[in-house]
Amino acid sequence: MSDPRDLRRLVVAAQSGDGKALDELVRTHLPLVYNLAGRALSSVADIDDVVQETMLRVVEGLAALRRPDSFRRWLITITAREVGARQQAAARRTVALDTAPEPVADFEGLAILRLRLSGQRRQVAEAARWLDADHRLVLSLWWLENAGEMRREDTAAGLDTTVAYAGVRVQRMLDQLAVGRSVVEALSRTPTCSALSSVLAGWDGVPAPLWRKRIGRHVRDCPACSLPSRERIPAERLLIGALLVPVPAGLAVAVAAASTTEGAAGVAVAAEGAKHGGFLRAPRSTAAKTVAAGVATALVAAAVAYAAVPDPPTPAAQQADPPSVTTVLPGPPSTTTSMTTTITTTTTTTTVTTTAATVSAASPLTTGCPSEHGPGAPWANWPVPNPPAAGRPNPAAYAILGDGTVRDQVTCLVWQRGIAPTVLDWAAAKQYCAGLTLAGGGWRLPTRVELTSIADHSRAQPAIDVEAFPGTPPRFFWTATPWAIHPHMALAWRMNFYEGLATNGGRQVDLYHVRCVRSATGSGRPSYRITADQVTDPNTGLTWQRGTSPTAMTAQEATAYCAALAIGGHRWRLPGLRELSSTVDDSRVAPAIDVAAFPDTANKTWYWTADTAAPDPSARWALNYDDGFTNYRNITTGRARCVR
Repeated sequence: MSDPRDLRRLVVAAQSGDGKALDELVRTHLPLVYNLAGRALSSVADIDDVVQETMLRVVEGLAALRRPDSFRRWLITITAREVGARQQAAARRTVALDTAPEPVADFEGLAILRLRLSGQRRQVAEAARWLDADHRLVLSLWWLENAGEMRREDTAAGLDTTVAYAGVRVQRMLDQLAVGRSVVEALSRTPTCSALSSVLAGWDGVPAPLWRKRIGRHVRDCPACSLPSRERIPAERLLIGALLVPVPAGLAVAVAAASTTEGAAGVAVAAEGAKHGGFLRAPRSTAAKTVAAGVATALVAAAVAYAAVPDPPTPAAQQADPPSVTTVLPGPPSTTTSMTTTITTTTTTTTVTTTAATVSAASPLTTGCPSEHGPGAPWANWPVPNPPAAGRPNPAAYAILGDGTVRDQVTCLVWQRGIAPTVLDWAAAKQYCAGLTLAGGGWRLPTRVELTSIADHSRAQPAIDVEAFPGTPPRFFWTATPWAIHPHMALAWRMNFYEGLATNGGRQVDLYHVRCVRSATGSGRPSYRITADQVTDPNTGLTWQRGTSPTAMTAQEATAYCAALAIGGHRWRLPGLRELSSTVDDSRVAPAIDVAAFPDTANKTWYWTADTAAPDPSARWALNYDDGFTNYRNITTGRARCVR
């Protein structure tokens, strides 16, 4: 733990606009935030989101911190509140679905690997998986306390309680952790107790409170299982001076990218912000962004400095962007020089260019589009674009109309080329788009499937055509689609343009970026043509396998399965992520799909796509019909639904 006087001087210098001081502040505290979020949340995807959001809020709000000597406690409080919000959202979702959360690779496994934990230290880490969600935050704070990274006063601040009651909560957590250690030890015994085997009938192997109680009750009453194999060392003794789990380099790069875009804004200006999440949010300032590049460098350095086991380099930085086609409508001469080819059709003349030239031109909605698409329609009522280099139908192409708008030549949707000048909450985002007068108005916040249509999953940082949409930050953007389970939960879909991930985890009070869209009118709802084993969507032009692969398989096996599929004598393939996303029904969950058209769709199951993840070429994108969320991290098996 750093000297409080040195930390105060560092905070004051950073508040005054000292870029090096801000670099040092972020670099030294990123591991603390990562470890606090890690043990409290476990899920790698949730941890990444919380760490990125916390570090941005800290850097943005630093100028408004009135007591520099309270920085560390302020940082812990912000992290704990972000963790709590994520835990509550997950709990509401689990209750609503009446099912256990999807098993994923977790922080405990990463800690065991990277810190090379063994013996009873490993046992404690594994026992953490069995804690209730509220005890996980207590464990995380207490773990860092025993590692010498914080004091009991900091733990109390993170729990928003007194020091005395924080001690009570720690003791309750330790009691449950002791049960978890007994469960871990009993499950690891070889051979397994025959009576315990009966208790475990029906268990899916995922740690859960109900099974902790059942297994713990057996261990307590069973003479063989209740006898520890060795003297049990108290957890606090095992953790004294424990090392922090190193921050993955990939996460540091993601935080760095976000900080470069907007994170340092507000540090060099006076605090005039309003209360937000328990701290003062400083106004964003262009002048302050001059230190952002240094922050990015510091974050990457932090990951390298703490890495006990190095992560592979980020592939997105090593790969050239795939080719794209950008069309520019004819207009007054442009100052941009490029090689062009004129293509004449029956409707218009366009110029295909390798450089996105700016041209003055009107931007009416085009005629001859495949179909109408109504405001806020949850369905893709148009052909689905694919990455230009993917070799699939409908390669993405854009017309830069020269008036601040871009037309998607595949979907005919017209997009705001720039973005809203500030981040907004969900209600304000919809109001901003409705009030946007750009190029004649008529704008709205895009739905989930509409925003998905411009996400290019073959790229990262940002996952979008940067010629058509320059300056797009690799951060979360709002959609107009609320979470289907319970509207009163005030959650909505958002998309992270760092890599193109779609998630429903956005609280409607959160602040995210906004890009508006407009289109023709119409209902937008598909009218599927269904046969015994095929479903045709006349709006997208895609025909789907009505069923799915009979079992889960690897991504490579899914590709081969579709190539070998013999239905109707047609050639089938694994769909792209944007194509598969067009089948999601936002109005329902478990499964989030038209069950009359696709009756055998499994919920809580990953479905493979043909798209490789740009941040990690060894991984493949997949979609989960639990509610339609997408991911590529830590997915090893899934099913296949083929398309043609």
